[in-house]
Amino acid sequence: MKKLFFICLMAALLAGTFTMQALANTDDTALQTVIDEFEALDENVYTPATYRLAKMEYDKVKELMESQNATPDEINDAINAFNKRIAALRVRNGSESLWKTYEDYFEIGNIYSSRGNLDPSNTRGLLTSTHFNALTAENHMKPSLLSSGDAGQEGTFNIYEGSNHISDQLVREAQENGIVVHGHVLVWHSQSPNWVNGGTSGNYTREKARENMERYIKTVVEHFDTNYPGVVTTWDVVNEAFIDEVPSIPEGANWKDYLREGNQSGWYKSYSNGMVEGEDPSDYIYDAFVFARKYTDAKLFYNDFNMYEDGKSKLTAMMVKELNKRYKNEYPNDPRQLIEGVGMQSHNYIMDTPPSSVENGILNLLDAGVDLIISELDLFGWFPWNAEPTGSSSGYMDLRDRGIEHIIGATGTEEQRNYWIDRGITNGSEIEVIQAEVYAEYFRIYKNYAASIDRVTFWGLNDSQSWRRGHNPLLWNSDFSPKDAFYAVSDPEGYLGVDPYYVKPVPASKVAEIILDYNDMKPAYRNGRNGGNFISDVARLMGPKTYFNNEPHSIKAEELELSNRAYRKAVFNFLKSHPGMEDKILIMPPDTFFINSKK
Repeated sequence: MKKLFFICLMAALLAGTFTMQALANTDDTALQTVIDEFEALDENVYTPATYRLAKMEYDKVKELMESQNATPDEINDAINAFNKRIAALRVRNGSESLWKTYEDYFEIGNIYSSRGNLDPSNTRGLLTSTHFNALTAENHMKPSLLSSGDAGQEGTFNIYEGSNHISDQLVREAQENGIVVHGHVLVWHSQSPNWVNGGTSGNYTREKARENMERYIKTVVEHFDTNYPGVVTTWDVVNEAFIDEVPSIPEGANWKDYLREGNQSGWYKSYSNGMVEGEDPSDYIYDAFVFARKYTDAKLFYNDFNMYEDGKSKLTAMMVKELNKRYKNEYPNDPRQLIEGVGMQSHNYIMDTPPSSVENGILNLLDAGVDLIISELDLFGWFPWNAEPTGSSSGYMDLRDRGIEHIIGATGTEEQRNYWIDRGITNGSEIEVIQAEVYAEYFRIYKNYAASIDRVTFWGLNDSQSWRRGHNPLLWNSDFSPKDAFYAVSDPEGYLGVDPYYVKPVPASKVAEIILDYNDMKPAYRNGRNGGNFISDVARLMGPKTYFNNEPHSIKAEELELSNRAYRKAVFNFLKSHPGMEDKILIMPPDTFFINSKK
């Protein structure tokens, strides 16, 4: 049997399919040498899923060696499969701290679900405090958790001077650990007490709802700003105002036609009651941001899901531009925009959310001239929405434990249920590698647009505690051991085997030229004899220094001297606030445009 195996192995070598150098000799010990060398590999050097898959093929080879019934074709197939898995091994390059890995790009966030989530004496708390420098309350800062009361009642609050609500504990622990908090959320059609807007079955007028909205927003933001100053740096002011699915929109579409109406949103319904000429039910969105701007200095975001959809991201950009223009007309002395950013929730699916659509959504939203947050990132393994397999009697299995019978979807069409089977996938470890590759592609995109992305927040830590646990969507297994996704996020280029983007240092005047070129704008901002030039103004502010607004033009990355993203952003912010820009919208180019000047 071993002789037959050896003949097949040599045939594979002659065909050039096996690349290991172990087979230098030509006797019966050759195959054993290959096996011995694989056995000598240190499992801890390689990412868990890629090593696990190679080990599966190794086990098959060992079994065939002992079999008296193996055919030459079976042996050849085993050799080729073993060869491919060995070639696909990826070296672990796990980050000691994700937020430190990305500190020159954006903040890295996670959720706070309950007391102890930041306690370093437990595994979850240690991982959270080690890897993340921003937190979002998974539930405890939503309106129904901060306040209660039926329609017609005055409404009461669970936060007050001296309160010890879980949201207080979150913000207090974050303050003690030097972590910022993202407030989620002030105005939402869901998980809100009926006293604020009457609910979908109520009869509040817009005047009553507006009055309650102001009271609610004022109470909440002032509570956190007063008791924990500087900790809550950003807020989701309005969440999920648009309908769920908007894959595309026709030319001339109006964003107001795609909002959740009175059967879904108490805010829309109450604002529809008592309108006068010139008013619209969508005004609740504008009012919410105006009140938030009035009572807090935090950066204000609109947040929604399915932002990878071309239609939904375009509608959101339309809304942001229109409301910001309205605010500028009504409050001309405020130098800030009303809506300063958009949160892309990013509850994504491997098979439904390709990296190209994520980048397209980013580009659509940046067209509004605001910053972004990737606000609730996870990556589901089965077909939308709820086709995840039951897995076991408890309804959960780690990907590493899933065999072919545990990767078949529980619901949906036969094609949806057998999505993985139909593509030749036979176990959860293969899905784990694919998931990691998609995460790596996402982070390559996020890094490219990092100058416009404030934060990337994961919606959970390990799979078994996720809100969608059956989809295995996160970076750690149930026992908090890292999945391949952790290593892919730690080093996306390394995991994919591609080169990172490197932007060489350039002076501020050149940065300004590139930004203007990306936006198809000319350097001159005034005509005539007394005209001016953006690039000249930037150069004048820079002077002979290699700094711009106190930001150095370069940073060191190991042996490389690279362009400092904060320096480029400082030039961008100067241009954006320049009087010559007037009502123009300026968009920050991605890193790749600074490299090759191609959109």
